[in-house]
Amino acid sequence: MATRFSRMFPQLRANHPLPWFSYLKLACRCSLLKTLWCSLRFRGIVMVGRGSKVRVHSSAHITLAPKTALMIGLAGDMPVGAALRLRPRSNLRVDGLVQIMRACSIIVGHDAVLTIGAGTFFNEGSSVLCFITTTIGPGCAIASGVRIHDSDVHKLVQNTADTSPHAPVHIGGNCWIGANALILKGAHLGDGSVVAAGAVVTSKVPPRSLVAGVPARIMRENITWTL
Repeated sequence: MATRFSRMFPQLRANHPLPWFSYLKLACRCSLLKTLWCSLRFRGIVMVGRGSKVRVHSSAHITLAPKTALMIGLAGDMPVGAALRLRPRSNLRVDGLVQIMRACSIIVGHDAVLTIGAGTFFNEGSSVLCFITTTIGPGCAIASGVRIHDSDVHKLVQNTADTSPHAPVHIGGNCWIGANALILKGAHLGDGSVVAAGAVVTSKVPPRSLVAGVPARIMRENITWTL
């Protein structure tokens, strides 16, 4: 049984080598019907935890690259599951292992595209609200309580001139976003950047930079981080 499980989840094993009983325990946390339905519908591995909700409109789609495993609401100790909702004509693109822990919320709006790279995980209580285009690179660590929004939802009008409430968000590869940080429309995080807890990012962050504050400002440059 362990051998069969490793063949089903090669990407999972490569990124997070665990004892086999841990994989089996993870599988036991799944809602078997939801997992089977989502995996068949999107032609890949989509593991849905018990109590989690997946709502995908008939015209929306989850695009799974080869050797991909999307885990929704499996890890974590929160009493509520994760929530994933794709509205009409939206697309969630996943490349490799992506983990959305319990109590997370991800909403992809009408005609919007959310892309998530391999090895990225969303800790408990984080959320993504994608109205147009949000790209999150590989190897990113999204801490608990993080909010990523590419829209203000409402328009701001000044002197009879209004501004667009939407602007794409780009988060490069290997970024670390600290607890309760807020990534707003138009934000662009370079590869390897770090966002301190509680920071509010609205503009461009150079690669390998540490930003903090409201609004976020560069505190350090040429940094590296590891899990």
